[in-house]
Amino acid sequence: MSEIQKYLFGITSDNKEVFNYVLTDAKGQSVTVSEYACVITSIKVLNKFNKLVDVCLGYDTLDEYLNDHCCFGALVGRYANRIRNAEFKLNGVTYKLEANNGKNTLHGGVKSFRRQIFKSQVKDNKVIFTYESPDLELGFPGNFVINNIISFEDGALRMQLEYQSDKDTPASITNHCYFNLDGHNSNQNIFAHELKINANKYCECDDELIALAPALPVEDTKFDFRNFRAIAQGGYDHCYEINQDGSHLAAAAQSKSTNIKLEVYSDMPAVQFYTGNTIGEVKGKGGAVYKNYSGFALECQQFPNAVNEPRFPSPIIKANQKVSSFIEFKFC
Repeated sequence: MSEIQKYLFGITSDNKEVFNYVLTDAKGQSVTVSEYACVITSIKVLNKFNKLVDVCLGYDTLDEYLNDHCCFGALVGRYANRIRNAEFKLNGVTYKLEANNGKNTLHGGVKSFRRQIFKSQVKDNKVIFTYESPDLELGFPGNFVINNIISFEDGALRMQLEYQSDKDTPASITNHCYFNLDGHNSNQNIFAHELKINANKYCECDDELIALAPALPVEDTKFDFRNFRAIAQGGYDHCYEINQDGSHLAAAAQSKSTNIKLEVYSDMPAVQFYTGNTIGEVKGKGGAVYKNYSGFALECQQFPNAVNEPRFPSPIIKANQKVSSFIEFKFC
């Protein structure tokens, strides 16, 4: 059972208070989550020397998150990843979205979930974060309500995502944590990390980084992570089709220098592997400097651009349909 503490993280320019929650497990490991964008600001887990290491890239202050361009730790929606030409057609209606990635939509638009303050409450040793997205916010149909129910026990950070809309609408919700299992402030890139992705197929990208259908075999390509191997290079920003083998394992990563291992579980059909190619140079927590490849992300989600690509599974949820899915980051 975890212990939960709440503290004031900051106040926005329009005088809104933002609180953070610290969830601590029986071993003293902890996760900090903010009402702002449901950002995971810190994940402190034990290394091989039984010392706590913060493995999550992030910032010290609310103001820095308000100006963040990397989506550090944020909940992403209504639609994760890219939608071609910032539009889609549903039930005979063409919906125009915000083009915030060239001519395409990325992560739902500029002021999507990652720029919103969620309501919060503690219940049954969990923190429930709630956001109500009005009809046609950033172009998406339906009044959309999401609860992100977060728990942290025995080194497992679980996000139970429950959502519904009063109109048919596409939905793909993910978390955008960047991990460095050597420590966020290790000043090391993630190339030596060993990675496994439970996927026999991946999606090629076009020159706008939009995933192409159908998914292709990873065999005999640099995208084959079916067995643990070093990441070795940057440049990955690709979607993988998770093997539906009943394990719910999407991916795993490990660091030999700390002996910290991360396992990622989800009931979603795809996971985006991203090596932090466009971080640039960013001042992070405690004066750490993050650069390209300072962290990697494993974003469990629906397939990118599936609203426009019938060869991918449909991401449409029906009006008043209650949807539940989960993402779990387990450290061991």
